[in-house]
Amino acid sequence: MTPEALWNRYAAIWSLDADAREPEMLACLADDVTYCDPNGAIAGRAGLSAYMAGFKESVPAARFIILSVLHHNERSLARWELRHKDETVLQTGTSFAAMSDGRLSAITGFFDPLAGQHHG
Repeated sequence: MTPEALWNRYAAIWSLDADAREPEMLACLADDVTYCDPNGAIAGRAGLSAYMAGFKESVPAARFIILSVLHHNERSLARWELRHKDETVLQTGTSFAAMSDGRLSAITGFFDPLAGQHHG
């Protein structure tokens, strides 16, 4: 699977129900996957699956769209948008991942500041 295909498949997992999520996670995520974003850090597919379920519950009509992927030496960077089903952009960001055996192994998500939000 190309890095672009892997990121697109991973992004789609966030919108899946639990039964459909598990086989996709096995295909896309290393056995010892770690995930970190501004909300905290998670180790393992089970923990990440629970986090994804909570996300899906809080934003049920949203999906991630991968805009671009850069990749080299088992590392990749993906720019993404979180879009509502009406195509409104809810959030943008960038995720970095180390890869292992063709799967994402250490994922870190960064959220862009929302419009009108200032950091000082």
